[in-house]
Amino acid sequence: MGCELLEKRFILETLPPRGTNWEKYVEFCTGAVKSGAQVIAVTDLPMGSSRVSPIAPAHILVEKGFEVLMHFSRTTRNAIRIEGDLIAAHMLGVKNLLILSGDDPRVGTYPFASYIEDFSIYDVFKLVELMNKKSENLAGVKLYGKFDFCTGGVFSPYEKDVVGTVNRMRGKFDNGCAFFISQPVFLPEAMETFLSKALEMDDEMFSKVKIYVALMVFETVSQMEYFSKVPGVYVPKEYFNHRTDEDLKAYSLKRVLDVVEALRPYVHGFYLTATVRDFELIQQVAEAVL
Repeated sequence: MGCELLEKRFILETLPPRGTNWEKYVEFCTGAVKSGAQVIAVTDLPMGSSRVSPIAPAHILVEKGFEVLMHFSRTTRNAIRIEGDLIAAHMLGVKNLLILSGDDPRVGTYPFASYIEDFSIYDVFKLVELMNKKSENLAGVKLYGKFDFCTGGVFSPYEKDVVGTVNRMRGKFDNGCAFFISQPVFLPEAMETFLSKALEMDDEMFSKVKIYVALMVFETVSQMEYFSKVPGVYVPKEYFNHRTDEDLKAYSLKRVLDVVEALRPYVHGFYLTATVRDFELIQQVAEAVL
C-alpha cells in the first residue's frame, strides 16, 4: 500500500461548508493550493458544530484532483456507522484519513447530542488495518473489494507523561498509523524536548512514521481568545500583549515562521490550522516550509 500523502510537506486545514453550496469552498481550496498548500485537510464537525459531513467535500476535492486528508471522528458515530462511513469514503476515492476521537458534540450546536464510545481510537485504527490487509471487519465478516487507506493520528507534545503519550502513539502505529500531527506548537522548545525523550523510548517507531507539526496563525484577537480556551491549545502569554488584529497577526506569523525554521530539520512537515484564510499568509508559510 502506498501513501502518496507522505510525499507532501505542507498541509492546510479547512472548515467544510454549513450548507449545500460547495463552490466557494472549492474556490478557497483552489486559491490555497495556488498559494502553496500541498494537501487540503477537511475537518469533521469541528468543535461539535453542525456542518456537512467531510465525506462529501473531500470527495468533490478528490474528483477535482486535490490531494486530500479527511478527518474521521469516532465519538459522533456508532460502531455500525464508523464502518459504513469508512466504506463510503473509500468508494468515493477518499483514502487519506486523520483518525480522531473528535470534539465533544455536547459542547457544540446540539448540547444534547450523544457522545459515543462504541469503539476506542485503537479499535478504529485496527478496523482500518483489517480492511486494508484482509478486507474484513472487527467481527471477522468479509468485506468485498480492496482497501488502501492511509491513516494518521494526533498527539500532544505538552503532556507531562511522555511515556504515556509515546505508548498511545505506539498503539496507533502498531495498527497501521503512518503519520502523526501534533497539537498546535507555539514554542519550538516544547517539540524539541518531546522528540528528544520520545526517540530514546521508541526509536524504531519514530524512524518509520512521519511527524507533522501543527501551526496556528491568529488573524484576529477574538480568534486567539476563542482558541486559547480550546483543550490542547496552549497559547503563550506573550500573544495577549498584542491587542489589535493587525499587530497580533504580524506577531503570530513571525512566531510561526520561527517555529518552522527551528523544527524543519527534525520533522517531515507542517500542518497549518483553519485559523487562516489569507492567501498571502498561506504563501509565506508555504515558502518557509518548502
